[in-house]
Amino acid sequence: MSWSFWVNYFLALTIVALMLGGLYIIVRGLARGRVFASANRRMVTVLESTMLSQHASVHVVKVGQRYLLVGGSNGHVSMLTELPGDDVEAWLAHEREALAAGRTLLSPARWVRPRNQ
Repeated sequence: MSWSFWVNYFLALTIVALMLGGLYIIVRGLARGRVFASANRRMVTVLESTMLSQHASVHVVKVGQRYLLVGGSNGHVSMLTELPGDDVEAWLAHEREALAAGRTLLSPARWVRPRNQ
């Protein structure tokens, strides 16, 4: 086999690896809701959701400048209470800081599992 074959082979592998890496980053961004920059400009945004059972969940929803705790089950949604804006804003700031601190892709220590001792 000639050298040009091997060069083309490794070039193709490199391109495939870059494409897979790009897809991985896009999927992670979609999962965290950071890909769509217009989310901050929306009127209604679900900030957090927690499943309580198979058919029941609670959601923290931002509507305009208000924060609502909403409960949902099979075919039924109801507002449980309005949350204080200061508490929710403090929680959001903490979550953003935690996300920014854990964002380093080039930190090899994150890729290594801690050993059980």
